[in-house]
Amino acid sequence: WKHVKTYFMIGLPTERDEDVVAIADLCIATLKVGKRINRGAMVRTGVSTFVPKPFTPFQWAAQIDIEETQRKQRILSERFRSHPGIKFGRHMPETSFIEGLLTRADRRAADLLEAAWRRGARLETWDEHVNIDHWLGAIEDTGFDVAGELRERDPDERLPWDHIDMLIPKEWFQEDWKRAKELQYAQDCRAGKCHLCGVIFRERDLCRHMLKNQRAGRREEAANWDGIPKEDPTPADPVQRIRFQIGRSGDSRFLSHLEIKDAWIRALRRAKAPIAYSQGFHAQPKVTFSTACPVGEESRGDYMDVLLDHYDNVDALLERFRATVPPGLEVYAAYEMPLRGPSLMSLVEGFTYTLSPPDAPEDLSAVIEALLGQDEIIVQRKTRASKPKRRGKGRGKPRKELAEFNIRPMIRALALEHTGGAPRIHFETTDVDGRLAKPREIIQLLGLDPTATRIRKDATLLREDLSFALAAGK
Repeated sequence: WKHVKTYFMIGLPTERDEDVVAIADLCIATLKVGKRINRGAMVRTGVSTFVPKPFTPFQWAAQIDIEETQRKQRILSERFRSHPGIKFGRHMPETSFIEGLLTRADRRAADLLEAAWRRGARLETWDEHVNIDHWLGAIEDTGFDVAGELRERDPDERLPWDHIDMLIPKEWFQEDWKRAKELQYAQDCRAGKCHLCGVIFRERDLCRHMLKNQRAGRREEAANWDGIPKEDPTPADPVQRIRFQIGRSGDSRFLSHLEIKDAWIRALRRAKAPIAYSQGFHAQPKVTFSTACPVGEESRGDYMDVLLDHYDNVDALLERFRATVPPGLEVYAAYEMPLRGPSLMSLVEGFTYTLSPPDAPEDLSAVIEALLGQDEIIVQRKTRASKPKRRGKGRGKPRKELAEFNIRPMIRALALEHTGGAPRIHFETTDVDGRLAKPREIIQLLGLDPTATRIRKDATLLREDLSFALAAGK
């Protein structure tokens, strides 16, 4: 092996500094073993901060604050500093702090959320978008009791979610919390004895159904492994590439690209597509997309390439695939492509869109004409830059900087379509030096409402590719 990914958590109840140091010692010892096998071995860590969650035995535990999280992370950073083969990955203390404020809060957190939003807080699970000043300002505005939310709770005090019936009495969580502090481990009841959590006394059928499914799942898994070596074989090399034309509409447009990607892969598995996988400890399906799906955008013209480890009939696979996709996802066509061709993303040279505002200014046509008459259309975008490497302290974290770009050469077409109903704008963008004009930028330049204007991608324009043209019958 060359890379090992490890996951740890700091801030757990009863944790001492020696426990944090032990995390570093384990990673260093693992790296030394790896170096004896492969000189290029690396250990990648993922260190998160403990956040006590409702309806768990740890719902009464305290959460450490930002300063304590940073102190514990410094302990690890100092010990990792002399070991360049260890990549120290960690959750931002600010993100865990915000999560802790909201996880065990009551209805008073609504005022905090609104105040943070009014100050500009957005997408707080994305590290590059977190601005702790928005939240600290909101805390000051609302007088929110931070210490009260992060403190350890008394097991007998009323909790904000006690009125929600989880079919498990609070007393059972209290007993399990006591067992946890005494380092007693309770085996999963699906594989061991019933722990009398309370569900079986109120909804016996639920327990019976769960156990029945568990047994059926074990039998099915055993049947699937019949005749297959216990050791995972080396993944078979891909033998076929299928390109699907796909789209999404309705509520599915609010899913992130990662969620959409997982939905497509699950649908392919349900369709029994013989997907090829990468090698390594975390083998991944060889599925690629023409572009990432922006949240809120509908599409009729995206593409997805799927590599298969044995041949399948394209038409039969397309029919099975269409039958397994969830509502809101569409599969329009499938083509067999050359196995050894350029990557799908490298072929993208532009997109066409339809922008549908609920209403538009009467002079929208004049605004479009004036915009197209300009030699330069300057917009500002955030670009990633790296802080200079500081000796002895490792590489700096990436940061965002504002840069200006002229998007006029990227706009191939922009026109108001007169359909007799609501206004619709046709927009086409083409690649210039690896960049494209964005629909949101056009909406802003036209003075339209960005929250109400619907965006639909009609087509992904691919660079001339004879094999694709032949496959599409053109």
